[in-house]
Amino acid sequence: MRQDTTSALAGLASFAKLQDVLAARSHEGCAVAKMTFEAFEVELGQAVRGLETELKAADLARYDVDADAVMVDGQAWRKCLEQQPKTYLSASGPITVARNLYRPADGGKCSCPLELRAGIIGGLYTPVLARQVAYLMGHMTSDETSQVCTELGIAGPSSSSGDRRPKLLRAVWERHRVPWEGALRQPEVVTAEAAVVAVSLDGVMGPDKDAQRSAKATREAAQKQGLSKQCRGPAGYREVGCGTVTLYDEDATRLDTVRYGRAPEYKQQT
Repeated sequence: MRQDTTSALAGLASFAKLQDVLAARSHEGCAVAKMTFEAFEVELGQAVRGLETELKAADLARYDVDADAVMVDGQAWRKCLEQQPKTYLSASGPITVARNLYRPADGGKCSCPLELRAGIIGGLYTPVLARQVAYLMGHMTSDETSQVCTELGIAGPSSSSGDRRPKLLRAVWERHRVPWEGALRQPEVVTAEAAVVAVSLDGVMGPDKDAQRSAKATREAAQKQGLSKQCRGPAGYREVGCGTVTLYDEDATRLDTVRYGRAPEYKQQT
């Protein structure tokens, strides 16, 4: 039997708001009807995203587990907190869901089955938004990433939270870097026209917050000792390894380029 989705939507406050916006647009004289198309586009986008977030919240709640205990890697985890609300960030805006938390029977940090089952990243981001922010952070700064999200009407991602995403993902990537890089290379195809391969390896100096804090502490310690000698090289910067592999045909026409980058590593051990 086909489900009546219209009746299901009728009970949502966000759907009622969307209907109100659309109805008001057709009534001459009201504020919504007098809006410019640009203003209406913004208003409509906010209403649609509101409906998205309410639907996502209802679906995300399906991933919660309601049991006295669960088994994780052969170990019993017992419910420690029940129906605790938490706000997650999604591609349409914040989502607040009540969920249960579990702790190992012998004590320790609690865990949330909902987050594990739904693939929540860093205890905050839904998978889609995490991928979007990671992509933006690969092309611009955390401040710019936050501004882009604001411009697109996506509430939630801040400069600080965007800055934490690559660090979180990097730790996981580094633990599986060799097999994952191998998997990424599998779809790569060297065309028959390729005659020359060019490999380049370089490094760029980038600002690093940890290095900047260390440099500041070094400068302050030197000032207390009455020293003014500056350290060699730009203070607070570290070298980011980068490289390319480029294929050319016999006429020196570039066919393809694969770019690589690695975060700063002490003495470039790998």
